[in-house]
Amino acid sequence: MRLTSSFAVFRVQPGEEGLAKARWLVREDKAADAEKAYRGALAANPDLRSGWLELFELLRREGRFHDALELAMRAESHFGPDAAMPRAIKGAALAELGRTRDAVLALEEAIERDGNLALAWHELAYAAFRAGEYARALLVLDRAFALEPHTDTLMLRGHILRAAGQYDAAEVAFEGAHQSAEHDVPRREAEREIRATRRAAALGRKKPRQFDARERLFADQGAILVDPAGDGPPPGADAVPALLADCVAALAGLVVAMRWRPAVCGGATAADDALAGAVARAIGGGAQAVPVAALDPADRPLIVTLWNDRAGTAAAREWERQVARLERWRSGWSFALAQDPDAGEPADLVGTLRLPGDTAALARQAAAALVAPPVVAACDPALLALAGQPLARWCLRQAESPSPLESA
Repeated sequence: MRLTSSFAVFRVQPGEEGLAKARWLVREDKAADAEKAYRGALAANPDLRSGWLELFELLRREGRFHDALELAMRAESHFGPDAAMPRAIKGAALAELGRTRDAVLALEEAIERDGNLALAWHELAYAAFRAGEYARALLVLDRAFALEPHTDTLMLRGHILRAAGQYDAAEVAFEGAHQSAEHDVPRREAEREIRATRRAAALGRKKPRQFDARERLFADQGAILVDPAGDGPPPGADAVPALLADCVAALAGLVVAMRWRPAVCGGATAADDALAGAVARAIGGGAQAVPVAALDPADRPLIVTLWNDRAGTAAAREWERQVARLERWRSGWSFALAQDPDAGEPADLVGTLRLPGDTAALARQAAAALVAPPVVAACDPALLALAGQPLARWCLRQAESPSPLESA
């Protein structure tokens, strides 16, 4: 269970003064420094239960599940075999590692030690969810919520219900989480999940496990995936230039079919200028490639990048800054020729998800792909249907009177 203290505005409890620096670093998104501060605080006072829990959650959010498990083992060694909390976070780490049977066993042992530990019930529900046991997960979650009404419990309920295809009930759960959130971070997270649930429901009432890669990306992010192979195996190096050329051609076909008529294309960074020129030529209609600093909302700009990286990198921060301009202007579109599946700020339109993050190789392959003048490809009907969805990122941005939950 993610703690309220993971978000902001910590209320320091007696004896927790040593965690103040670590918590401040978490708020500043300085994970490495926060981890060091947490470990220092625990070395000075290993009885700080909140310190163990918050450090565990920090490692979990960073995807460092093996380190989280090692931390849980250390907590178990310190607090002893009869303590419930270390066994609960051990079960949570095992669930993240895909060892759901071991996770359930550890969490049931935690509950045997302390049947009123809401954290253990919550994590048991999560482990059951990971195992596909949705009915059991919901029953267990009722117990967790009765013990400790918590925003994260409502969020987990929403995820379970959405995975089961119960979209209306899932939206109610996420709405409850949104209304009960005390801080901006969980409130924004709930808003994102409400939008994702609405997009999933718009896809013909199919369950999420039935979505193809395009539908999954649309439901999760509101983004439109050009590559018809979806999230299939990566192509060989020799085949990448052809894939990239096809993506640019398909993008041009989609832009023409949707009658978007961007007047200018700009690269998010200087490394993207060649792509901006190629896209402008492919779109035609008088579109021009211009420096990103010269973009104007009246020109309905299309901002492009070769590689949309995961959050935290310098390139990702610049991309996020440029996309934020589109959000403020309520105009234009964004296109990433290739995107990391864990990109911090998804593009409206994504060429492919199947390439590794070797930006130098991608630049060489893109240069080879764009040697020949790009051509407009006939638009794939499935691609056109998703792009025309009123809940797509680009469409919500350009809505005249969006609600707080309708700004992508």
